[in-house]
Amino acid sequence: MERRIPDPTLMARLQLSVKGVDWAAGLVRRWQFEVPPSGGWTPHQHVAHLLATETNVFHARIPRMLNEDRPRFESWDQDAYMANDYRPEGDIEALAEAFMKAREQTVEFFKPLTPEQWARTAIWPNGAEVDVAWVAERALAHALEHFVALLNLHQEFDRRHALAWMGQPVEG
Repeated sequence: MERRIPDPTLMARLQLSVKGVDWAAGLVRRWQFEVPPSGGWTPHQHVAHLLATETNVFHARIPRMLNEDRPRFESWDQDAYMANDYRPEGDIEALAEAFMKAREQTVEFFKPLTPEQWARTAIWPNGAEVDVAWVAERALAHALEHFVALLNLHQEFDRRHALAWMGQPVEG
């Protein structure tokens, strides 16, 4: 079996992962600013966090990995972002659209890479040495984690989906 870098499906998966986030953001739009009964982030906060991570982590780190020898990354403080920079403004679907555009830029970083570039390494904030391919998989996993979180919030906020699927009014 021939092994190629990246995995031939990785680029497609990176692009498709945002479609799930976009869909799930629409599902929870009615509750976008509500803290779920179980606690945690609002749906809006999840999508804002995704966009901020895409730009502040992946867009900042990938070029450094490609241009510097073994850069060492400091932790990006998501708690500080949520406390100081997050604003509960705008529509969650517009945020999801901005995330989709940011992910397109992330994919563009990866498209022209040679096998040698995929193997370039950096020191992640936890001290682990990682390569560019790992970062691509991490970006995919991050989007999928929040896609699942948004779906779980949808199920927590609304346990009756059939009426909405049939185009009938949903109370609440």
